[in-house]
Amino acid sequence: MPLDPRARMPRDVPVESVARLLQQRWPGSTLLTPADVGLGRDKDSIATFLAMVESLSDSGFLSYEALVFNAEGPMVIDAALTARGRAMLAAEGDLAH
Repeated sequence: MPLDPRARMPRDVPVESVARLLQQRWPGSTLLTPADVGLGRDKDSIATFLAMVESLSDSGFLSYEALVFNAEGPMVIDAALTARGRAMLAAEGDLAH
């Protein structure tokens, strides 16, 4: 089992764009939809969005209040980057000091 939780994430999931979006909103939280990370409303885009949410959450980089499905598609309510997520970005030199 890899020690780096990011190693378990699918390679085609737009993790970096989500992490950057959440970093911009930090310390607050935000509503997160597929469109927010450059994905469409088709079935493949929705599957990619859900894989991204699952991967980031399971890795401890994303916290959220609820995952909701409605006529407009899935949305993550009160999504926020965790301390672990911020540390991962800092380790990669992506945080502005």
